Amino acid sequence: MVASDILRESGYDTFHACDAKDAAALLDQHPEIELVVTDAELSGPAHGLELARQVSRERPNVQLVVTAADHEFAQSELPPGARVLRKPYASGELRTLVAAKSLLQEA
Repeated sequence: MVASDILRESGYDTFHACDAKDAAALLDQHPEIELVVTDAELSGPAHGLELARQVSRERPNVQLVVTAADHEFAQSELPPGARVLRKPYASGELRTLVAAKSLLQEA
């Protein structure tokens, strides 16, 4: 199950993108987006970490969660405020992270 499905089942409105280019387009089309969950290994011309950096620069109020295996990148590569969710993760871990500290209001 992908993150968008987990969050949708938890009552959040979600979008799903297959690569960083599609995710950037969704962000441009939907200014109401408050959270981006990306995989550090997201495919496309830009990978998930590059997407997270772009979001941080262009939409600093958007919360960021980057999923990654332990060895994929150094914490210093993350944009400020981004949270890491280590893979593999249980759906409850994602729900808890999103709910923590009022990251989002439920739809």
